[in-house]
Amino acid sequence: MGIPEVPMSESRLRAALTDIGAINPFFVLAPERCTAIHPVSDLWNRPDLLAAEVTDVRDRLADSAAVPASGVEKRVAASLLYQGLATRVLCPVVGSLLCHGHGPDPTALYWSPSRTGPLSFALGSETALLSLGEGGLDEAAALVRVYALEGVLAPLGAALRAHVTVAPRLLWGNVASALAGAVTAVAAARPHRAGEARGLAERVLARAPLAGLGEFVPPQADGHPVFVRTTCCLYYRVPGGGTCGDCALSSSRAPTSGDAPR
Repeated sequence: MGIPEVPMSESRLRAALTDIGAINPFFVLAPERCTAIHPVSDLWNRPDLLAAEVTDVRDRLADSAAVPASGVEKRVAASLLYQGLATRVLCPVVGSLLCHGHGPDPTALYWSPSRTGPLSFALGSETALLSLGEGGLDEAAALVRVYALEGVLAPLGAALRAHVTVAPRLLWGNVASALAGAVTAVAAARPHRAGEARGLAERVLARAPLAGLGEFVPPQADGHPVFVRTTCCLYYRVPGGGTCGDCALSSSRAPTSGDAPR
């Protein structure tokens, strides 16, 4: 496969992140830590900070729906927070590995609760790097599983479930959706990487914890494969909300037993 193999260096990483940051805002990482910032691990080691993030999302959803915060279920806010975080974690890692052969270690990122928009991440002062050797897509998939899924999203999901009652498969379904969204964006912006992007996603989706949570179905009229998940993020339960394009409720496939939205 054609993923570049390059020496690992901070300057190369920053050049890669500048390049993929043009794909869409989810691929952007701030180049330096700002004030009032926390390591990503504080999201699962500091229950007060995670609870504040859930509350922030709940308030934003309530404002957009013009209802009081009590009109938005806490588990819905937790689910959508998690999906947003999964997207922010996966996009720069997947994009930089696919397009440049190396990327940021998501376990070494930082974030700030003092902001005016959704939570996003920044590089640390001593950037930790992931770099591909000769393993191609299999190695890239392993890096995504170990560093993004196991290193960040697993402990984050466990902390979230300790705070809010939400099904673990629903949360992992959100990760599957975020991964599919990341590779789809890469394929659209960099068509010469489309095959590798889908190949990476299929390798990650084939193994736990994402196995059985979604798949790419045959191309539609535009010739592009479409991802369909087997769970639902619960956005439809926000007043005025609906279903997402990859939702099990929008397809002929039924949600997994036990994960069906209630």
